[in-house]
Amino acid sequence: MQRVKRYVFWGGRLVVGICFIWLTYLVFDLSYILSQVKQLFGNFWLVTTMTCFYLAAFIIRAKAWQLYVGKQISVKVFVDGVMYSLFINHLLPIKVGDIVRTGYLAQSEKVTWKTALQSVVVMRLLDLMVLGLIAIIGVLYLGLSLSYYFLIMLVIGGGLLLGLLLLKEKWRNVLINHARQILSILFAAKGMIIFTLIILSWCLEALVIFAVTTEFSLSLSYLQSLWINSFTIAGQVFHFSPGGIGTYESFMSFALAAYRVPIKEAYTIAVITHGFKFIFSFVVGIYLILSVPISWSTIKHWLKRKED
Repeated sequence: MQRVKRYVFWGGRLVVGICFIWLTYLVFDLSYILSQVKQLFGNFWLVTTMTCFYLAAFIIRAKAWQLYVGKQISVKVFVDGVMYSLFINHLLPIKVGDIVRTGYLAQSEKVTWKTALQSVVVMRLLDLMVLGLIAIIGVLYLGLSLSYYFLIMLVIGGGLLLGLLLLKEKWRNVLINHARQILSILFAAKGMIIFTLIILSWCLEALVIFAVTTEFSLSLSYLQSLWINSFTIAGQVFHFSPGGIGTYESFMSFALAAYRVPIKEAYTIAVITHGFKFIFSFVVGIYLILSVPISWSTIKHWLKRKED
């Protein structure tokens, strides 16, 4: 079964990697990308606004996490944990930021490792629920034109994920148990607040894409940008490189193409948006290393933990 899981994951990563190489071969134009970067970063107030909204998205996500845990722990611990997760995921080729996020909370000694991990899993599932709802709304109400490129990515991604869940019984059981818990949360007053905060955080993050597209004089609406962001983030399950390089660009390019954005512009928008997020994550990472450092040996210890 472990071998099947590896085949499914690496099969998906291989397909996405080939798509990225193909896209890069077709439309990569360094001079065009640099000219667009210069135009974007020449607008100081736009970049500042993008940064503030992107930062606010993570702070709100951290607040939702704090409300879920329900312990007398400073919100700063949750913000730092979320930011460490972002930084590590952009630093390493494997997506282990959530384990670091778990360990960072657990080291506060006010919650156990198991409780911290469970809270991170639930928050991730709530993220996926929100992203899924946005994706459905996008298809039904935004007049989405399902282009050939988009259908390829949708069928491949959905098929591989479904196959993985069907083949992995343990994963199915865990997913069902957490789904029950999430439903119980959503029907509570605090749960509705948490869910609303998560929706708000993704709405703020989508403003980064919306701001970048305005520099290309495109007619994309904010709601379309929200859908594109959700589809792109959902595709990061096939993360195979630091920060999801290749995966992010492929999924966003195809999502933009679904709204009839020319593929060269779609690719460039994806590269610039992802580049902005890389810069943000490394600036945050430097701040964390200087203010609340974690030794590499501690991180390796967290990665070896077997509880699930």
